[in-house]
Amino acid sequence: MHEVSLNQTIKDYLTGKEIELTTFEDIRQALAKMLVEEKGYPKEYIVPKEQIELILEDEIFPITLDFVVYDEQKNPLLLLAFCFGEIASFVRQYIAVARLHVPFIPLILLTDTKDAYLIQSGDKKVLQRGYFGIPTYQELKELAKKAPSFSLDEKKKKAETCLAHAYFALSGPCCSATGTCDK
Repeated sequence: MHEVSLNQTIKDYLTGKEIELTTFEDIRQALAKMLVEEKGYPKEYIVPKEQIELILEDEIFPITLDFVVYDEQKNPLLLLAFCFGEIASFVRQYIAVARLHVPFIPLILLTDTKDAYLIQSGDKKVLQRGYFGIPTYQELKELAKKAPSFSLDEKKKKAETCLAHAYFALSGPCCSATGTCDK
């Protein structure tokens, strides 16, 4: 299943801006609302559709991340992504992107709406499975402090970039990096 435009717009829960409604956008909106209203995440610290550029052999490949959650000092804490299909098949590509993000994102939350995985990106350890394991904002900050770091030398950076590019090229949405979808 791929993300496609529904030729409508909706008001983004986090930003209040009109955005394109896609086959997956209603799920992203529900995730954002759950983080804010049930888990205490401040809206202003959740960045939707953050861009990261992979540079591979002088070519730039943009990737749009569903959400990146920051702390009060603007340090990234969590990369949250909706996955269409078996979550386990998406884990490695998001670990690569979290490691390539500057600065490094210590935690990843992946969900298919039926299940959720909370993962440390430094050591690939799955901390929790299931929606009960989604931390509150305060718990998230504590988990991020305890999470192992990961440093990239040039060899590791190239390997993570190749891996992320390959996975996202295969599983990425039909939507462009700007958020506009194929009609």
